[in-house]
Amino acid sequence: MIRKLSLLLVLPLLTLLSVATPGPLEAPTRTLTLSVDNIRTASGTIWVGVYTSEDDFLDREKARLVAAKVNAAGRVYIEIPDMMIGKEYALGLFHDVNDNGEFDLNWLGLPSEPWAFSGTPKTRLRLPYFNEVSFRVDGMTPGKMVRLRKW
Repeated sequence: MIRKLSLLLVLPLLTLLSVATPGPLEAPTRTLTLSVDNIRTASGTIWVGVYTSEDDFLDREKARLVAAKVNAAGRVYIEIPDMMIGKEYALGLFHDVNDNGEFDLNWLGLPSEPWAFSGTPKTRLRLPYFNEVSFRVDGMTPGKMVRLRKW
């Protein structure tokens, strides 16, 4: 009898505790401010691909895309929200000057529109590797700066 009573008292308490227990903790995030310099044409859109690993790097289908309209030459600031603190990222971007939604290439297969990465590639003779241009988001750095290049 005492055993049944103790079970009747304990079960509702366990139910309350299981409801009140918080779920898994989510990693803290922040908004990264990207400064894009060397904009020479006051038109089009700057497309930023946000990549999280070597497996998705430079794959447009797997990228998180952020776009910013260009209204003036010089510099533009782009806000990239929900960047997890402590996580490695790489950014690949281009200035879609003619606003056709594509990264245009010339007849040799070289970029005809300005481009940049979040780090400096070791060579211009091949696409960079994720670990060459990646960076870690922390809570202290106010932003990231890149400079558009032409081939």
